[in-house]
Formats: sequence, C-alpha cells, structure tokens
Amino acid sequence: MIERVNISDYALIERSELQLKPGFSVITGETGAGKSILLGALGLSLGMRADSSVVRDSASKCVVEVEYNLTGYGLEDWFKSNDLDFDIHTVVRRQVSSEGKSRSFINDTPVTVKQLKEFGSYIIDIHSQHQSLLLGNRDFQADLLDSFCGNGELLSQYSSLYATRKSLMQQYETLAEECKKGEEERDFLSYRFNMLDGAKLRMGEAAELEQELALLQNSEQVQGALGSLVYELRDGDDNICSRLKGLRGTVERVRDYLSEASEFDERLKSVAIELSDIADEAEHRAESIECNPRRLEAVEERLNQLYDLQMKFRCGSVDDLITERDEINRKIASLNVNSEELEALESRVAECGERLLAIAIKLHDSRVKGRKLLAEKVVELLQGLGIKHPSIEIEVEDNDHFMHNGCDIVRILFAANKNQELHDISDVASGGEISRVMLAFKSILAGCKKLPVVIFDEIDTGVSGNIAHKMAELMHEMSRSMQVIAISHLPQIASVGDWHFKVYKEDSDSETLSKIRLLNSEERVNELAIMMSGSEISSEAKLAAERLLNRGK
Repeated sequence: MIERVNISDYALIERSELQLKPGFSVITGETGAGKSILLGALGLSLGMRADSSVVRDSASKCVVEVEYNLTGYGLEDWFKSNDLDFDIHTVVRRQVSSEGKSRSFINDTPVTVKQLKEFGSYIIDIHSQHQSLLLGNRDFQADLLDSFCGNGELLSQYSSLYATRKSLMQQYETLAEECKKGEEERDFLSYRFNMLDGAKLRMGEAAELEQELALLQNSEQVQGALGSLVYELRDGDDNICSRLKGLRGTVERVRDYLSEASEFDERLKSVAIELSDIADEAEHRAESIECNPRRLEAVEERLNQLYDLQMKFRCGSVDDLITERDEINRKIASLNVNSEELEALESRVAECGERLLAIAIKLHDSRVKGRKLLAEKVVELLQGLGIKHPSIEIEVEDNDHFMHNGCDIVRILFAANKNQELHDISDVASGGEISRVMLAFKSILAGCKKLPVVIFDEIDTGVSGNIAHKMAELMHEMSRSMQVIAISHLPQIASVGDWHFKVYKEDSDSETLSKIRLLNSEERVNELAIMMSGSEISSEAKLAAERLLNRGK
C-alpha cells in the first residue's frame, strides 16, 4: 500500500505531503483545483513520460517521492532479479529537471523508467476516465478476460514467442529479398557473361581482322604491286637480278688489280640472293592472295560483332572485353544467394509458429472456460449497482492468425434491459452504465490480480444519487483487501470513504498553488455540505451532509 506521497515543484504544487492509510480514501475538490495534477504526479513515479513542462520553478527540479509498504506482496524475487535492495518500506523517487532530464530511484538505487513501470504494475492499478472509453477496445476487453482467467504466465510466454517469431519473419523477409535480388543480379550477370563468352574472344583478334579486311578489300592492287616487284627483280628483260650478275662479271675482270674486288663480289652475290628470295616470296604471296567475297563478308561480320560488344559493354578494345568477361565471371562466383540459410529461417519460423499455436490454443481454451463465469459475476455486481436487468455476454472468436495477444477476438456484448438485443458495449451503454460496468470489472479483477492499490479517477461519471452510493459501497468493499483511492466529485462517494482529502487552490500575491490536506470530522461535514449545495453552507445542507456521512459509515 501507499504510506506517503511527497511532491515538490510539480505543476501548481510547490510542496505537498500525503500520509495515506489502509482502506478507502477519497479525494475531492473543485474543478480545476488540481486533482488531476495530483494523479499526474503519482503517474510520474510510476514511469509515465516526463518533460520540463511539469517543473513548477525553472530554478529547481520537480521531485515526486512515494513510500510503499510491501508487506506480504512477495516482491522479493523481483527486487533480487533487478539487483535492488528489498525493503518493506520501499521508497520510489522520480526527479525531473527544468531541461526535461529525468532520473529514477528505488530505495536510492538508480533504475530505468522500464523498471519503474514494471514495479508499478505489481503495485497500482490506476483507472482514469480515459480507461472507461477503452471498454469498447478489443484488446482492452481481451485484457479484462485474461486477467480474470489468470492468463498472465501464458501471455508472457506467448508475447515472448510472438516477438521471436516476428523477428525471425523480418529476418526471413529481408534475406528472401536479398536472395531475390541476388538471383536477379546473377541472371543479369550470367546473361552478360554468356554474351561475351559465346563470342569466343581472343587477344589481338580485332587488329588481325582489320588487317585482313584491308587486304581483302585491296587484293587486286596488292597482287599488281607484287607482280611488278617480281618482274623488276627477276622476270623482266632488264631485271635487277640479271644486271647484278653482269656487275659481278665486271668486278671479276679487275680482281687481279683490285684487292677489294673479292669483297665487292661477295657483297653483290649476297644482294642478288636476297633480291631473288624477295622475288620468290612476292610471287608466292601474290599467288596466295585472291578476291574472296565470302571471306570478306565473314571478316566484316566478325568485326561488326566485336564493335557491337565494345559499344554495349563500353570497352575500348577486345582485350578490354576479355577483362570484362573475366570480372563478370568472378562476380557470379562471389554471389552468395544464401538459399540454405533461407530454408533454415523458414524452418525456424514454422517451428516457432507451431509452438505459438500451442500456447494460443491454451489461451483460447482458458478464455472460453472463464468467459461465462466472468459475465455472471459482472451481471451480479451490476444488479447491485442499480441496473436491474443487465445482460453480459463475452464472445471469444478464433481469428485464424497470430495477433500480439493470441488468435482470438474478444467481444463484450451488453444490454441494460430485458427487451434489448446484445450489442457491443460501447455502442449501447450510456456513460453512467459504462462507469458501472467498468467498476464491476475492476472490482472483480482487482481481487484476481491481488494488487495492493487501486485508484479510481472519477469513475462515477454519469451517475448520481443512490447509484453513486452503491458504487461507493462496492469500492469500500474492495478496500477490505486492498488500498482504494477514489478521486470524485460526488458527495455520495465522498461520504463512504474512510479518509477524506481535499484538493484546493491558494492564491498569493505572485502565484496560485494547489494544496491537499486530510479533513477532520467537522471539515468533512462542511465539505460534503458544499458538494451538495454549493459554496453556501446552510444548516439544512450541513444536516443533510451529516446524515449522508452517517449513512456512509
């Protein structure tokens, strides 16, 4: 239970301390007095979002400190698992600086906001006005049923496995996309490689073909040139080889008189032999050259193929094409499609799905088993809260696919009268009826969860008179096994509380502050009288307040 709440520099609260006791405490105050501020400060200690706007004085920091008595709640293991010192009188402190920086402590040990929220989930259930609107939300309806059925452990197992499966599916989808892109890239590269490999490229081939093309295109001119060369060197009437022979004879005649004659003769002989060889080779080459249109066409076609490939692959030569082909082949070899890893992930997703389904079936069976009993208990409480002929039915429909809380869609159907058909509760229930239905559920579930503290923030919206008194009696009944705190604007509820706190504003020359204090018996009567009749406390109003207070007791 909460024993003490200290608040400093939070919104309109400069400094305030509440000493809370077991049982049923009621907090009242005029609209705008700061009741919601008080609840916001408490929420801050439970890990709710904090920013600089909550800091009253920019020169200081906001501090909310709550002391709990944890006797008999079995939280020792939680403290141990979080490496925190356990104390029966545990103090939670949250600080927020004017820059919006937040620090949290449990028994003076720094903790994370996540730990703060987790600790709070074992201690307090805060019912806000917004939560009544959630009664039409499917997930909230499922949470109500699961809390009643005690499905916490199953949901924890399911949630963990659901997150694992979701992560595996994301990995699978990412890898599948990578594999798909890898396959597409490999197909594209293979297409380019096959185009180059099928061309049977050879180093220097283009230069050779270009030379051959030039020869084929000018074969007659080349043959003519070679024929003239042979004629002049060897076959003509006055050919060079014959003239060299005559020159050798001239030199021979002066051999006896000229010492260099033998050398000249040898050199002329060598020249004659070389020129004769040239004539023979030229004749042979001229005979090998022919005008071949088919070969000319083939060479031109091959060169066009090579030029096209150079343009497609943006290469300057056949040698560059060969380099490109080899690089593409290397890329294909290096591509890792991970098909085996993909299959392994697919298998893990399937296995995880089977385990998840097994838990989902257990959740479904538990919900189906508990829904009727929960509906009966709520109906019984609603009858005591002034709805004479309520009908509640809880549907559990298998949705055939995994959601974050199982495979079921839970619907709470409601009718307030005998002649009404059952419909979704948010569609047919009035504001007052929703408040009472919510209180009935909270009353049942508070016992199931065995929470130390339940706080109701104006759960009496839409009700008044005797119905409000019945709601107060139900909250008082709950306070026998837990600490119940109700923020209310109705005197019928305030009169039933064991303790009555008043939130009020106080003005000074420079500022307006919210304050809270515990009312004594006389102050309580006066506060109830004001709540019943307005600002003027008449003797009749005071007498009515006393009667209401006595009825509450």
